Amino acid sequence: MNILLITPGINKKFNDNYHAYRYIADNDNNILAISNKENINKGGRLQKDPEVEVDGSLIIHRIFNSVREQQSFFRRLPYKKKVKNLVSEFRPDVMFCEEISNLKLALEIKREFRVPIVLRTEFAFDANYPYRSMGRLLQIFKNPLTGDRLAILLGALIWRWAYANADAVISCYYEDAPKQPEVNNTPFYYVPWPTYYPNIEGEVTRARDRAVFIGAFDPHKNLNELLLTIPKLLRKSPLKEFCVVGAGQDLGVIEQLKASYPGSIRHFQSLSREECLKLIRDSFFSYSPATRGGWGFIGDSWALGTPVVVTHNHYGFCDDVDSVVTSPEEIVNRVKSLYENETEYERVREGGHKRFLEHHTAEAVGSRFLEICTLVVRSFSSR
Repeated sequence: MNILLITPGINKKFNDNYHAYRYIADNDNNILAISNKENINKGGRLQKDPEVEVDGSLIIHRIFNSVREQQSFFRRLPYKKKVKNLVSEFRPDVMFCEEISNLKLALEIKREFRVPIVLRTEFAFDANYPYRSMGRLLQIFKNPLTGDRLAILLGALIWRWAYANADAVISCYYEDAPKQPEVNNTPFYYVPWPTYYPNIEGEVTRARDRAVFIGAFDPHKNLNELLLTIPKLLRKSPLKEFCVVGAGQDLGVIEQLKASYPGSIRHFQSLSREECLKLIRDSFFSYSPATRGGWGFIGDSWALGTPVVVTHNHYGFCDDVDSVVTSPEEIVNRVKSLYENETEYERVREGGHKRFLEHHTAEAVGSRFLEICTLVVRSFSSR
């Protein structure tokens, strides 16, 4: 099967989905990825990638200079002929489009080449949480006069348009699937966020007094919670060091913690993929205060057998099975229990790793992507 991938960014070093696509390509399929040269690394920094990259049967053409060029109709126009020539030569059976913001480009290709679209989003639109999907766009329409109402109306209209123009829709959020009615007979699927099994050198040397958080400092990462929980953990539990990797608009929270606890807070704005993995592997536990997202960090922790402690259940976490699901008020007691009860620690550690192996590997996620693409191609060809 020839799969045309439309993606806002792809890099094997830090894009979690890359390895799911590589798995598909390694199983007698061809993938042509159309993207841009900008990419955001694990530290939240932009870096430029080469225009053309070949990795077996996965071929990447970063035609556009930036994601803004890629997603703007007028800025795309100078590249239209190049896109057309690449697609014409590749002759795709199906398109796999990442995020609604790339759907207009996918629809232009669909109209010209009659190729079905599988749309993959991190979240479906939900009026109860209107800024979870398409947040940057919809925030523009939030104002004191109408509150969230205009954003909710616009979000619902865009979502219905996207749903109706795709041939299948995938969400990475486990609560989305039961809520989505079919639109124009478009099927909806839940496929979790992938990670790949990290092969890093050296033996595990777990620092019992250290915890870690890695991720961009976006509002939904809820870093303000750390101002409440980290001081308590440092005072009342065996935790002595909290390592943070990342950058973003809430950097001030980490600076405030560093000023109050200079010997206990370590902050890196950016580390290599391997350095991040080693930090996770060798920490006693991973702690995420996020209200949503951060799935790459969580998946890496499960893959490396490091227990995950969360204060918001946004990923179908199973308390005391694959993670510790707690609250800012109870986190000290739950973390102390991990330190004091080796059986509990091993149970959560092994449960998280089991969930990774069953649902979040590149093989597991890539297989689901391929299965859905195959169903869409069969359905589309029978019309």
